[in-house]
Amino acid sequence: MLSQLSQRERIALAVGALVVLLTLVFYGLIAPYRNGMDQLDTRIAARQRQIREVQTLRNDYLQLQKKLSEAERRLDSSGAFSLFSFVESASARIASKENLVYMRPQPASVKEGFREESVEIKLEKIRLNQLVQLLYEIETAKAYLQVKSLRVKTRFDDRSMLDTVLTIAAYGRSS
Repeated sequence: MLSQLSQRERIALAVGALVVLLTLVFYGLIAPYRNGMDQLDTRIAARQRQIREVQTLRNDYLQLQKKLSEAERRLDSSGAFSLFSFVESASARIASKENLVYMRPQPASVKEGFREESVEIKLEKIRLNQLVQLLYEIETAKAYLQVKSLRVKTRFDDRSMLDTVLTIAAYGRSS
């Protein structure tokens, strides 16, 4: 039957068979392979994002662990710490005793094994750098201290001076 075909018909039949063969090879082998590779690339990218997220979470966890151990160390070392004397000496050293208008101890409270002592102080006629120094002293104290409230007003008579009211809390383990 093939011998009855002309040379031109044989070429057309060969080209058609070649096109069918190439189509079968492309859709049977190459396209599924490429789709599979694309899916694998997508999964690899997703896993790499997950690994980065886990590494970020790990770093955050380690930083929190470090902060927690520092806070526990500060809580443990605050046994003989006197908030009232610390605040008085720090404000006298940074500003002066004349600037310290009052110091009012607040009622102490105990929650979940921790005691909180706080004192409210009012400082008048201080400069911004003195307030910043006082806040730095509070932040770097050996005990665990926190500024619970801070109210700052500029003075009417001298705009470069401030009047401040701070509530400072000291935390420690209850005995």
